Order: sequence, then C-alpha cells, then structure tokens
Amino acid sequence: MPAFQITDRIKQDVRNARMIGEFTVKIGAQKLPGLIWSVVSKVRSSVYPETAPRIRPTDAPEPVVASTASLPRSAEPREGYDLLTGTQVVELLASVEELEARKILEYECTHRNRAVVIAAARSVTTPQ
Repeated sequence: MPAFQITDRIKQDVRNARMIGEFTVKIGAQKLPGLIWSVVSKVRSSVYPETAPRIRPTDAPEPVVASTASLPRSAEPREGYDLLTGTQVVELLASVEELEARKILEYECTHRNRAVVIAAARSVTTPQ
C-alpha cells in the first residue's frame, strides 16, 4: 500500500472517531438529566419510603414563637419609610431635625436593623 493511501486512511479513521465521539457526547448529554432524576428518585424513595409513618397535624409540636413577636410595633417614623433603601434613608437623615433622626434611629434599631442607617442616625443625633 502506498504511503499516501495510508495517511488518507488514517485521516478518515480520525474523522470517523471524532464523529462517533461527538455523537456519543451529544446523546449522553441528552440522557444525563433522566439518569440523574432516576437516581434521585431511587434515593428519595429509599430514604422516605411510602410505608413510613407520617406526622399528622395533630401530632406536630407547638410552633416556636420568636421573642421579637412580643415587642411592640411602633409606627413608621415617616410615611413610606419602609419602602426607602438604606442610601435613601441616609440622604434623608442629612435633611431632618434631631427629633426625627432619633425616631428613625429607634425605629431602625427595633425593625430593619441596617448598620449603615443606624450609624448615620447616630452621627446626626447628639448624645443626651
């Protein structure tokens, strides 16, 4: 067999191998989600079998009430305050009087607790 025929044969074999490899990867990528889902389903069914007893609502423990629920909710220091971003509140603090700044500080400490706003409000209010 002449040398040029050998190299042409090798080139064709490489093209065929590449085409088969690309086809295999493409088909594998299409089947992969289904395979993963089947494994997840099997694991889920082994961990949570259908025959396992379920907790009924009457058997459920009492819900835990957060300690902040007992704190009184005061009104917003300014209408629409809860809609303002931290940057907007800091800009607002630059133009309000000390009494309103104290209200904002108190409200922020008990509700949103944004560090930037609290620091800005403390810088505006003078210590009593």
